[in-house]
Amino acid sequence: ADDIFTVENVCDTGNGEPLFSKFTFEDWALLSLRLEMYLLVHAYKKDVGDSERVGIHESHLAFYYNKYYRKPFNVKYYGVDTNTELVNMVKDAVTVSQQNGVLVTTLSDEVNLDMFIRLTEDGRRDRQRRIDAGDESAKLKINKPPEAPAPYQGGAQPGAYGGYKGAKVGGYGAQRGATVPPPAGSYHGYSGAKGGPYGGKGAVVVGGDWKGRWRSW
Repeated sequence: ADDIFTVENVCDTGNGEPLFSKFTFEDWALLSLRLEMYLLVHAYKKDVGDSERVGIHESHLAFYYNKYYRKPFNVKYYGVDTNTELVNMVKDAVTVSQQNGVLVTTLSDEVNLDMFIRLTEDGRRDRQRRIDAGDESAKLKINKPPEAPAPYQGGAQPGAYGGYKGAKVGGYGAQRGATVPPPAGSYHGYSGAKGGPYGGKGAVVVGGDWKGRWRSW
């Protein structure tokens, strides 16, 4: 699609190909970062309810990121050294105010997930054009996460670890053909900072695929 922002359906650009068909792991990482930073800005404002507390200062980003998302915050993963450099990677969604250093966004709290897919694809195309023109600085340095191991197929087979082959009844080994599910902890969308200092309800992502929409408070 030539005009990313006029495509009616991001899951089908007209030929059955989704707008995100060329996303690499870097693009998915930036899509997640856009959404997380955007939700953080709006959730904080909603939770504090204080006009004098205008937003999260960039120097406090790691603290509030951990409070809201319950996971560590490390700018090194994205190949940068500072919080400001990190936010600049998704400046089409969130920026650091030059006046007071807090995170701000021009997007309303009613924007749906489609917008973040469009912004990420627009950024991907711009980055690719710069790389094709010889701009080495446009290349991302995001660390690729390790591939998830294949699910363990249990079974008490002769000589196999995990079960006593001579046991006939009441053994502790995994049953034949049992599949051990992957560990919990995958990110499924922001569900609010119930345990945080402000106890906000926040916003959640709804829907089982990219056609789903996230609804705000």
